Parts: sequence; C-alpha cells; structure tokens
Amino acid sequence: MLIRETEVNQIKMTSDVVKVAPKIVKVVLENDRVRVLEMNFNKGDKLAMHTHPANFVYAVTPQKYKSTTPDGRERIVELKKGEVYSSGAVTHSVEFQIPGVLLQTEFK
Repeated sequence: MLIRETEVNQIKMTSDVVKVAPKIVKVVLENDRVRVLEMNFNKGDKLAMHTHPANFVYAVTPQKYKSTTPDGRERIVELKKGEVYSSGAVTHSVEFQIPGVLLQTEFK
C-alpha cells in the first residue's frame, strides 16, 4: 500500500491539473486538509493526463466529459446540475463534451 501511495504522490507532483490546464483550472481554497478547484471550460477543451487524490466533484452546471485512463480505457461521465460525484485517486485525461463549471475538492 505504501508503494501505491508513493506512486500516486509522484504522479501528482509531475501532473498537477492546475499546472496542466492553468487557463481552465484555478485553486479557490487550499489548506492542510483539502484543495478546492474551480474548472471553467468550453466544449472541446482538454485536460492532459493528470492525477487527483481521493476527491469529490460538484456539478455547478450539467456535465458531460470523456475520461481516458493511461491504459486507454475511455468512459463518458454525465452529471446533472447540482449532482455530486466521488472518486478515489485517479489518473486520467479529460475532454469536455459541453461547456460548464465544476468544483472539485481533493483530499490531502
């Protein structure tokens, strides 16, 4: 388990979503427990491969995006306005299918 956490931390250091897409993602709050991100995106915007620790997402607007893992697995994620989605640590790239806004809270 320690190796897995170390690997996730290493990926996170080299592929922080804020650094990958600074025009789309901004930090709105950060402390010793969480980091809250706001993402404002247009249809067709892409986030290069990046990693999140355990987190949850709040859909400020309806969401539809394609998530692709490093091994090439793709899935379409759809959320209604106001819906919340939680996830463990994940590494993926994202392509937004519709414009929108979401808030993502990453746990430290």
